[in-house]
Amino acid sequence: MVKKVIQDIISPKKGEAHAHRHVEHVKKHIASAHDSSRRNAKDKESEEIEDVLPKRLSAKEKKKETVMEQSPIFEKMKQRHEERESFSQEYSSGRKGRFGRHMKAGAIGLAAFIVACTAVYGFLFYSSTVTVHLKHADISLDNKEFQAKQQSSDAVPFQIMSLSAEETVKLTPTGEKKVTTKASGKIVVYNAYSNQFQTLIKNTRFQATDGKIFRTGSLVVVPGMKKVNGKDVPGSLEVEVFANEAGPEYNIGLVDFTIPGFKGSPRFTKFYARSKTVMAGGANGLVKIISDEDMKKAKDSMTASLRQKLIADASAQKPKGTVLYPDAMFFTFTDTVNTSATSGEKEVPLTLKGTVDSIIFDEVELGRRIVQTSVSLNPDEQIKIDNIEKLGFAWKTPRGNAPEKTETLEFLLSGTANAVWGIDENALKNKLSGRKKGEFTSIISQFTGVEKSKPTFNVFWRSSFPKNTEKIHIETLID
Repeated sequence: MVKKVIQDIISPKKGEAHAHRHVEHVKKHIASAHDSSRRNAKDKESEEIEDVLPKRLSAKEKKKETVMEQSPIFEKMKQRHEERESFSQEYSSGRKGRFGRHMKAGAIGLAAFIVACTAVYGFLFYSSTVTVHLKHADISLDNKEFQAKQQSSDAVPFQIMSLSAEETVKLTPTGEKKVTTKASGKIVVYNAYSNQFQTLIKNTRFQATDGKIFRTGSLVVVPGMKKVNGKDVPGSLEVEVFANEAGPEYNIGLVDFTIPGFKGSPRFTKFYARSKTVMAGGANGLVKIISDEDMKKAKDSMTASLRQKLIADASAQKPKGTVLYPDAMFFTFTDTVNTSATSGEKEVPLTLKGTVDSIIFDEVELGRRIVQTSVSLNPDEQIKIDNIEKLGFAWKTPRGNAPEKTETLEFLLSGTANAVWGIDENALKNKLSGRKKGEFTSIISQFTGVEKSKPTFNVFWRSSFPKNTEKIHIETLID
């Protein structure tokens, strides 16, 4: 500012040369004031410039000052200085005005941003949760009688599920027994004689290569030859044969056989047989056998193990929505064992096969009929018995075998059934979709399984339920 004042002073126009000396005098004082202002705060700059001029002036200096003040240059300098001060004040006022306008615009923009974010949140993340307390009741049953039919509307539906499993153990023969048995096995008889079948009567003889004779146990018919890719292929038939005499010497391996009855004719070389299995089981005298005690122990252990396996399999494989009671399961066990070690085996296999026929009832229908013993139900009411499989089950008339599919079953149930009403959650969501909050009471009253309910919303300013049913959540509780 000082520099500009000086420039105004040292820019004389024509006709102003007589004031030059006064200007030089002012410049000296202003320079001195400039040095002093550097040592003080900038906000006191104008006061320091005034302090440069001495307070007491000589007569000569007063005269010069009067001449300078009357100079047109001084008047112009003063006018420009006043204009600058006016501009500075106007600029400062303008800045304050613009700052206020910016603050107001910023506040409006921030409010608009918050409103927009809130609207987006309400649109994208809006959801509601309906907390439903379900009706429930305890139904006391004291050997209450029920009926079941496989396909019927006036009784509990049922079906029969059958499963099988088996186990095998090897037993060591510890007993002895005198036996007389013939060895037996299977052979394959071939007809390479003609394309006509050949009938062999019962007891037809087959002679092994070592001369031992085996016979058929029944009449057999051997097929004739046939053409395969232009070649003659003998007809064949698998036949079981028995040793001609009892004894272990007939327990032989795989061998070839001829038919002695065709000897002396062309058929003798064209009809022949080969072993399918070894010949075994021939005995005459004492043989090692499985004792009755060992057999009983093995069967009892296998039966218990197999029963548990069948129960577990039936429980795991029963269809969803069905009820299975242990006393509605019927077991059958059959064993296969060769009690004697006639062929010299050190261990004899025992195989036990078990079958279970399970009667399974429809869970929904059985539950409704249990509740109807104490409470009237509408056709559309949903009922579930939480402890239905823990109720006591018994047949009205004790039975030891599985029922026929066409039979009408009569059974008894005992205990306390914990009945719980249900609701169709999808149906409730569809009814609430897009509806006003004020309509909730009338809508929920249509679901008879509801004892009390309460809707909540994560966006409080929305006035209706979401249209998207996936944003309506149902939470069921049982008090």
